Amino acid sequence: KLYQISLDWLLTGKQEERVYVDFQEVLSDRLFDENRMYTYIKTYASVKRLYQTAKVLPYARELHKGQVRRGRDQVPYIYHPLLVACHALALDLDEDNLISTALLHDVCEDCGVLVEELPINEETKEAVALLTKDENWSENQEEYYQRISENSIATMVKLLDRCNNVSGMATAFSKERLVQYIKETEKHIYPLLQKAKREYPMYSNQLFLIKYHLTSVIEAIKHQG
Repeated sequence: KLYQISLDWLLTGKQEERVYVDFQEVLSDRLFDENRMYTYIKTYASVKRLYQTAKVLPYARELHKGQVRRGRDQVPYIYHPLLVACHALALDLDEDNLISTALLHDVCEDCGVLVEELPINEETKEAVALLTKDENWSENQEEYYQRISENSIATMVKLLDRCNNVSGMATAFSKERLVQYIKETEKHIYPLLQKAKREYPMYSNQLFLIKYHLTSVIEAIKHQG
């Protein structure tokens, strides 16, 4: 389908011209292939000797088996933690505990497994526990984000998780949910990002790119809305 775009030539004084651009007609919930992401992480973990990541990778896939992401395309849920982990690796965040946390950040919340049961070390368990929302989360959001901000691994995974969710919300969320999610991001995620820049300077380059990702997507959606 061809979408019509108006260009107003203010500087030249010409009449408005119309340009026709051939965009993809239907947005997709799947930007990458989950099997390739899985293989990439597996290979990366082997080469870089990320032993815990190598162990939890099949574990996370098994726990999320049968679950799907919100959206039209019914994408397997494992797509999300794999994408968060790949995003981290692309930003050179290749710490074993951080990638393991990225892969497991939703399992306690969505798969009925306890943090104590996870086959990971105590540092990773702490980060996963901080990221896991309980039944009272909506009433204690300030406390939830405050606790996350005191842990560097949980902070970085939460920010990457939000990047992933923000990038896919145009196809997965209703307009009401989209507005709510943007407001939540501005209220809690932006301050978390600012605090991370102060508290975790070793991640300054990654935080710059994360901020660019989040703000550009959100401002574009707000402008369209």
